[in-house]
Amino acid sequence: MIKKIVHIALWIIPMLLIFISLGFSIKQSKQLKCAEVKVDIADSVQQQFVQPNDIRQWVRRNHQEIFGLPLKSVNLRKIEEGLRKLHAVEDVAVYTNVYEDGYKSCGALVVKIKQREPVFRVDGQAGAFYMDKLGKVIEWSPRYTPRVMIVGGLVSADFARKKLLPLITYINKDRFLSAQIDQIYVNAIGELSMVPRVGEQIILFGNAEDYQVKFRNLKALYTDGFKNGGWSIYKTINLEFHNQIVCTKK
Repeated sequence: MIKKIVHIALWIIPMLLIFISLGFSIKQSKQLKCAEVKVDIADSVQQQFVQPNDIRQWVRRNHQEIFGLPLKSVNLRKIEEGLRKLHAVEDVAVYTNVYEDGYKSCGALVVKIKQREPVFRVDGQAGAFYMDKLGKVIEWSPRYTPRVMIVGGLVSADFARKKLLPLITYINKDRFLSAQIDQIYVNAIGELSMVPRVGEQIILFGNAEDYQVKFRNLKALYTDGFKNGGWSIYKTINLEFHNQIVCTKK
């Protein structure tokens, strides 16, 4: 019986010491002061709308008071809410952590960022911007140019969100269309013209309504009507008419 008690004690005492040590370590870490901002940006190789230094500068500009504060006193929620308002940020997580600097432990604010993913770029008369899959505007940046569909002409953010986003998303998901359609132009009354990658003709698309039917007709024209070539003789391909394609020769 005594041996059994001793055996149990030999297991319990080390465990208690571990929990006590861990509790002391956690309490001690919360007393550490915030000295640095560490930033982790998902897919930073593919997308560069947001760079780590941008986030560090934003924190120092808007929350300078956190530096020197104990980690437990940093208002993480307030910082997170502010970062969510940045145009290129889709999601963010903010927390504190401890890192080793030489022979001492230091406190850090850790920011994990997920950037917005651009679907297309508007380069029109009203200005330039990107739009993501959720219909959110991403401000144009001179330091990063992703390879996405370009839309020119008279395009507002509202028109881009309601009319262009579903249409271009449809193009991007279709292997044939994404390989064929290069650029889109929008005129003053919201009619679309498209520039193909192959051939010099202009595709007159009309408004964005019934785009699935129009694209179905266009694919049929290229795969059946132009299967032996011949598209080079046409100046325009008009898809505006219901279930009818009108091609105009040069």
